[in-house]
Amino acid sequence: MNFKQRLRHHIDVPLAISFRQFRLGSMIFFAGLVAIFGASQLLSPSLVQELTVLGGLLISALGFVIAMLAQARMMLGRLVAFWQKPKD
Repeated sequence: MNFKQRLRHHIDVPLAISFRQFRLGSMIFFAGLVAIFGASQLLSPSLVQELTVLGGLLISALGFVIAMLAQARMMLGRLVAFWQKPKD
């Protein structure tokens, strides 16, 4: 399977699968934000607070990347479907 076929296979998945990936990324992102908020509100300024905030930032960054990749996958799938000639 060459690169073009693999890309086409990756983009042509049903939107429900891409949306599940987007939801997962969003939940991970917000979990990281909750960790950051909790660390800033509940922990006193210390090394533990800084490490907790760092962990929350890493979790948020991972969730953001997952969600944006899913969003790009959905957009590309819709563009390809729009440009594709109708099959008679």
